[in-house]
Amino acid sequence: MTKQEQKRVARTGQPLLKLHVLGAAGAVTGSLNLFEYIERDRVTRFLVDVGLTVEDERADFMNRLPVGIKPSDIDFIIISHAHIDHSGYLPKLVKDGFKGPAYLTPASSDLLQFMLPDSGFLQEEAVKRANARNRKNLPATEGGASDGVKARGNVPQRQPLYTQEHAKQSLQHLRTIPYNERRELAPNVAVTFTDAGHILGSAVVNLEIGSGSSKRTFCFSGNIGRYDMPLLSELESVRSADYVMVESTYGNKLHNRRDRFPVLADIINRAHVRALEKHPKFGCGVIMIPAFAVGRAQVIMHDLRQLMAEGRIPQMPVFIDSPMTIRSTEVHRKYRDAYNPLMRALFDAEVDPFTTPEQTLCHDWKESVALLEPQSKPIIIIGSSGMASGGRIVQHLQHRLPARQSTVVFVGYQGTGTLGQTLVGGLREGNPDARPTSVRISGKDVRVNAAIEFMPDYSAHADYGDTIRWLRGFQRRPRSIFLVHGDTDALEGLEGHIKNSLGWNVVVPKAKQEFVL
Repeated sequence: MTKQEQKRVARTGQPLLKLHVLGAAGAVTGSLNLFEYIERDRVTRFLVDVGLTVEDERADFMNRLPVGIKPSDIDFIIISHAHIDHSGYLPKLVKDGFKGPAYLTPASSDLLQFMLPDSGFLQEEAVKRANARNRKNLPATEGGASDGVKARGNVPQRQPLYTQEHAKQSLQHLRTIPYNERRELAPNVAVTFTDAGHILGSAVVNLEIGSGSSKRTFCFSGNIGRYDMPLLSELESVRSADYVMVESTYGNKLHNRRDRFPVLADIINRAHVRALEKHPKFGCGVIMIPAFAVGRAQVIMHDLRQLMAEGRIPQMPVFIDSPMTIRSTEVHRKYRDAYNPLMRALFDAEVDPFTTPEQTLCHDWKESVALLEPQSKPIIIIGSSGMASGGRIVQHLQHRLPARQSTVVFVGYQGTGTLGQTLVGGLREGNPDARPTSVRISGKDVRVNAAIEFMPDYSAHADYGDTIRWLRGFQRRPRSIFLVHGDTDALEGLEGHIKNSLGWNVVVPKAKQEFVL
């Protein structure tokens, strides 16, 4: 906030509220919004969402706050949900001097207990690999060679954005607020979380800023889920807000509305038949399901359990080969009230929705490596990441893709440049012959003979139909609606749908654009 603006407030006595859109403007990740509220001699600054930028990791190493504002100037933070592109910048802010509380739902807090340290671990590992490459590529110096090893000159060492220890320290700043409980966070600044139906603990952030005739209400959607989402309670409606900011991930798309169970059953049954044929090197085939550890993996486990219980697919051993998925599932079991009536009925009947009849949890690396041995019967491996961009699932793909008895089932969005996107190829456009003949994994060419299946039914994001339906629940027209968290086509698509369906004033912010509310 400029000195001129502060003088105007002092002169007129009228408070001023500014919004800085610092992330996810014209992009899909990196959600970061700064609010500045000034009345008389008091300035309150807070951030809504603090996400990492997946599209361009270099952006997170730069100063993402406005010029003249430091992390220590931020009074508090609000986090809509646990996904790293909405929460993962918190350790960096704490490392750089942020000292206030970060408010979120209890389930989101529980998920971040392991998600943020894991993010720190990945930051450290990425830097180790980069530094090793730099050392390898540096020309050898003329002197100093011994024992056949050429001495190398000094190599600038990259540092991680933050470490596991920084992430653990940031957890001390978390403060929880349940759904539908109004909480005053600062004088004339209050928040209420409503259920966003996206993942466990996800919240729509409803802000009240100011008092009397100068009071403004602001609704930030975070990521909202689909109506009739598997497992979770439904997206809650919001009655009104002066301003709305909504995600646009699927702003130009409609999800395929169909019963997912027969689709999954058909894929698994065909994969099982294929897997029964033994290969001299690989044994029986393996069904590999890359799935995001939070949300997606739990739905897959639930659906496999139900299909096996109903006799619609054969009972097979299922291996959960992801420590993060295991921990995430423990948190999912804790919050029974977060689910729809069908899920709550299972819990009431003492049925674990996430456990199949023959299920093994692979906690350590040795258990994972053992799965690379030839199998005597078909098995299912569920592992992260969902885009096959990292995690233990990658080693299984590298080992099993050459075997035509095996199957890979992708169950959600595959980001640009990921191994998952390369393997799925034209399947997303309905071309079954678009599977690549080989892929590059860990610097090696890997032949692709395994069957590749793509089932987009498990997306946790609202499409434009869901978004319009949710917006119709507002009982009065907002002054403006801001569109973020989408690529150009998605933003333009949702802008057109809102204007045509609702006639509202739509704003598509540019990066670091400021607005006076």
